[in-house]
Amino acid sequence: MTSLTHSHRVDLAGATRSEWIKFHGLRSNLVLAGFTFALIVANALLMPWAYVFRDRSSVQADYAPYPEMIIDKTGYIGLLLAILAALLITNEYRSGQIKMTLLSVPKRIPALAAKALVIAGVSFLIGVASAGIGLAIAPAILAGGGYSYELDVSDALRLILGSGLYLATLSIIGIALGAIIRNVVASVLSTIALLVILPIIPQIFSEYGGEIKRFFPIEAGSLLLGQSTTDSLGPWIGYLILAIWALGLLALAAVLFKRRDA
Repeated sequence: MTSLTHSHRVDLAGATRSEWIKFHGLRSNLVLAGFTFALIVANALLMPWAYVFRDRSSVQADYAPYPEMIIDKTGYIGLLLAILAALLITNEYRSGQIKMTLLSVPKRIPALAAKALVIAGVSFLIGVASAGIGLAIAPAILAGGGYSYELDVSDALRLILGSGLYLATLSIIGIALGAIIRNVVASVLSTIALLVILPIIPQIFSEYGGEIKRFFPIEAGSLLLGQSTTDSLGPWIGYLILAIWALGLLALAAVLFKRRDA
């Protein structure tokens, strides 16, 4: 932080370095990020293990293994990263540190962009590393029970890089909601509501609820990590819908961040 205060104009690179220093300087950020990584890896290893010992007495439980099942909970566990992103900015408003941030980076858009870049970068690395570990170890676990799946290079890249993109984009939604709402509790609850609760509501009140639900962030983004033949939208259209949510909220956050007082 001190390296930035002696300049009245800080570019995006400088702002990003400052935000990274603040991020890894706070132990709770590292703990929550590490916990999320551990949960995703644990799920990736437990899924093939559970498959080997699955009770196959029903038709629904008797199916061939597939690589997507290794990372099928990544999106919902990634909710923790969206919450972490919201906390990054709302905690600054609560403590008053946001005023120092804006003194260091008078142009507010780079300040917001730097926060988004840091948490998106961390989330991307978590997604790529956890998916890579899971897909590398899962075949050995399945082989212990006499099972296997085929995974070609293009699908492996989609699942590994897609996990990173998916989590990075969820975190941008979190940072945007935090900047829009600015209150710690309200922003966390809003993040949970948008990603988990709101998609359920159309199914309660409309016969088209199932179709509407597909266009909410987690549901659409999850297509990138699912079997490509299971939905007519396809993996990359699903991710595009998630990205539109994130960019739309970030654009609104940028407008409000620039206009409102700290």
